[in-house]
Order: sequence, then C-alpha cells, then structure tokens
Amino acid sequence: MSEAEKEERRTLLEQSYMPFKVTLYYAQLIAEQTEPYRTQMINIVLPPPGSKPFKGRFDPYGNRSYRQDDTSFLQHKYKKTLLLHIDDYCIANCQFCYKVNEIRHEEQEHKKINDKLNAALEYLEKNPYVDNILLTGGDPASFRKTAELTELIGSLLAAPNVRLVRFATKGLAYYPERFLDEELLEFFRQISRVEGKQVSVISQFNHPGEFGPLAIKATRALQEVGVQVRGQPAIIRGVNESVKTLIDLQRKFLDNQIISYYMTVFMPVRGVEQYALTLDEAFQNVAESKRNLGGLEKKGVLLTSHDFGKFEICGFYPSIKQPEKIVLKWHQAVAPQYLPERLKQLVPTLPEEILLLDYKQGEMYCLDHVLKYNGLPYVNESGEAVDDGTNEYLLSL
Repeated sequence: MSEAEKEERRTLLEQSYMPFKVTLYYAQLIAEQTEPYRTQMINIVLPPPGSKPFKGRFDPYGNRSYRQDDTSFLQHKYKKTLLLHIDDYCIANCQFCYKVNEIRHEEQEHKKINDKLNAALEYLEKNPYVDNILLTGGDPASFRKTAELTELIGSLLAAPNVRLVRFATKGLAYYPERFLDEELLEFFRQISRVEGKQVSVISQFNHPGEFGPLAIKATRALQEVGVQVRGQPAIIRGVNESVKTLIDLQRKFLDNQIISYYMTVFMPVRGVEQYALTLDEAFQNVAESKRNLGGLEKKGVLLTSHDFGKFEICGFYPSIKQPEKIVLKWHQAVAPQYLPERLKQLVPTLPEEILLLDYKQGEMYCLDHVLKYNGLPYVNESGEAVDDGTNEYLLSL
C-alpha cells in the first residue's frame, strides 16, 4: 500500500471497534489480485472510506438477550437450533462482523471446551426438540486442536436428538490449510457413514477473489469426505455490492459445488456504518445479478437479520424503482417470549408469513429503520427495545 493509503486506512481503523487481524495467507492473496478485487478484499479486513449515514450498535443481532451469564456460550434463539460459542476470537477479523462486541473483548478468559460441551449436552437432554447445533464464535476453527474439535462434534452428534452440526467458519478463506488436516478429514469421513448424522460447514466466502487454489482444494477435500459446504455471504458496500462481483461470487459457489444458503444485508455495526447499503439498493443489486445467472446459481435468498428474527426481503411495491412499500417474509422469528407483545399483536410472526410495510427510498439501511418508520417496536442504537405505542397500524393480508 502507498503511504497515503496506509494513513487513510489507519484513520478509518481507529474509528472501528474491531481489532485488526489478518493472516499472511490472506494478505498475499490480496496482493495477487487486480482491481477492483484488490481494493474490495482490502475492505474486508480494513474499513473503507465512505460516509456513515446512521449510528449503529455493538450488538446488532441481540446476542446479549439470548445468552445467560452462567452459560453465556450457549444461545437458544430459535426453537430447533442451539448455538455453541466455542471462543470469542477469530483466525482473522472481518471489520463488518456483527459480533464486534464479543471479538473486541477477546482477551477475557474462556471456559474449557469440556465444560462447554458438558453444559451443551445437559441442555440438549432437557430440550429434546433441539435437533441441530451451530458451532460458532469467533471462529471455531481458530486455535482449537483437532482432537478437541472432533471430541466436541462427535459428542454432540451422539446425542439422540441431534441430526446436524453446523460449523460456521471463515477459515476456508483466511486459512484453508486448517481443513486439509488428515485427522480432521478422516473424522468427517467416519461421520458421513453414520445414518441420520451430518456435518455442514457454513463458509463465510464474501468475495470471489477468496477462491484461491488452496481454498478450492480445502473445499473439495471437505466435500469428498461427505461434508456439505454452504455459502452465506453478507452483502457489503465496498466489498461485493456491485452486480458484477455478485455474479462472480454466485458463479464461484456453483463452480465449487457450494450450496447457496442465503445472503444477508449488513447489520448496523457501530463504528463501520459506511459498509451499509440501503435495503432497496441491496435488493436491486442482488436481483440484477440473478437476472444474469442460471437457475442453480441463484438459490440464495436475501435476508435481513435482527433481534426479533430473520426476514427475507421479497421485493418492493409498486416497483423496485419506486419502492413505497417493502415486502418482508418471516424466515424465522425468535422464541415468542423474546418478541415484544405489541409486535405480536400488530403483525403475524409465524414462518413464511408476509409483512407489507411502508418504506422510504434511500433512507432505510436496516430493519430497525423500517420498524420505527411504521410505528412498530424496534431496537435503538443503544440496543434498547423501544415501543412508544403510538401507531394504530394493523396489517391486513
């Protein structure tokens, strides 16, 4: 980088709350890119220039609300899924990550992995309707030894009600060599032979330039031992919001047999709000990219995630060029006890139900902007649920 570039990025990094961390592998991968890929990939690990149109928050997904002090590493937000946070640190740091509050406190002590495993198994026994586990962090592939990971995953899958362990990681992009470990691959091969049990890696590929030869090799190695690899990119300004980059990314998924899972808009993270796209802009870019893709390439749905749950952005009315209303569909609401009572009174909250809400073009960057505009309960920049009760809005379907 030039000296001027370094100084600019240093200033932007000082405004971010995410510590800077990048692997040598990833830095070299960036250096091999041509423009615009070079700058777009730099923007993943260093905040880009740009205006900040609103003020974000430190916990934009509401994790704090669903994690108890004595077992803060367990999170049961959705009925069928239990999250197990292995560690609150990563192989390298994405500056737009919504877990900024956990990652920036990574120096804190962590419970031993066996303590977390035993607590998770006890929770599963008491809640037999949970049938899948999401291993997350931080990044569960960060620094844990293979023996620890295999013991953890194997024990969780041994629970009679658990059908699936999902492994959420950015490791295939940041440190793909981790997944070429023969001991780990052999463990996954054995799991694939057990009927009714499976492991799925949720890859955090956000950019087509991240598919270097080693990443492709590691992805294929996982697939060959029976692991499903799924793509779950965030749509981020300065990284992948351009139609061409989105086309290239979705084609890379198909070329490497990665199952398109979903795409999510930027969550309103404090300090790096310049990453945000308005909801209509994000939808329009994704829609335009899909017009240039084949059927199997455009399987990812666009979601906006929130304390209250995940919503699919289905479209705008009367048109994307004139978005006066936004069409949202519940992908999954959180457990009823975590939803504001008035929200449940005013709008449907079951999966697949539709919300048709008023929308202001070019001004709404996250779901809270939409909810507030419609007089519905929302979460403010301090992470507090707000419900002034002034709107008599009732949704008719």
